[in-house]
Amino acid sequence: MGRLLAVFAHPDDETFICAGTLAKYASAGHQVTLVCATLGEMGRRMGIPAITTRESLGNLRHLELMAACEALGIDDLRLLGMRDKTLEIYPRKRLAERVLAEIERVEPDAIITFHEELGGHPDHCTIGGATTDAFMAYIDKQGHHKLGFTTSLYFVAWKAMFERANEDPLSEQRYIAINVLPYAKAKLAAFRAHRTQSQLHQWLWKTDRQAIANLEQVEYFIAHDPTQTVEDELL
Repeated sequence: MGRLLAVFAHPDDETFICAGTLAKYASAGHQVTLVCATLGEMGRRMGIPAITTRESLGNLRHLELMAACEALGIDDLRLLGMRDKTLEIYPRKRLAERVLAEIERVEPDAIITFHEELGGHPDHCTIGGATTDAFMAYIDKQGHHKLGFTTSLYFVAWKAMFERANEDPLSEQRYIAINVLPYAKAKLAAFRAHRTQSQLHQWLWKTDRQAIANLEQVEYFIAHDPTQTVEDELL
């Protein structure tokens, strides 16, 4: 079985962006590890009506994250304990070293993270850049020790990016589309686990059938290495 490592900034990043993919590989027996840099304690959403306070939001989001991981079949959750909305001012080399330590622990076959320029949120871009640095350092170190060793890096993408691939600055890169419809129930459970962040979306709280009909059925990724040959699979 393979090993998949996802590195994100906040609780719910893993769910809102690629829950179906994580559930897919976990259900197939692959080891799926999630590294989350912060607890999202500076987020503005606290539920509708509010079910927490600013002081307790981080603790509640941690519990929500653990529930989402259980729904997706992720049994290896690692927290970096960084402060929300401060990643961009944290020394990048030190952040990359912390991610590198997780990569060396897991020895993944594939890594998922944000693209440094396309993550949108500053914390997303920062953790993506640091993870890319850590990946490059890891490959460099492993290249001297393991003949034929390979680890692939993928950036999360969105449907709109996929549809305008020819106009995208990363058009030379390989877009990967993964059908996650078979994992819709797990994906929905993870969305609902992040209650403080998902209550705003009323459609999520309709019947399961109605909610699943509104979930994205395909999740997209961009291969860091444009020369690698894959067929819409990460592992």
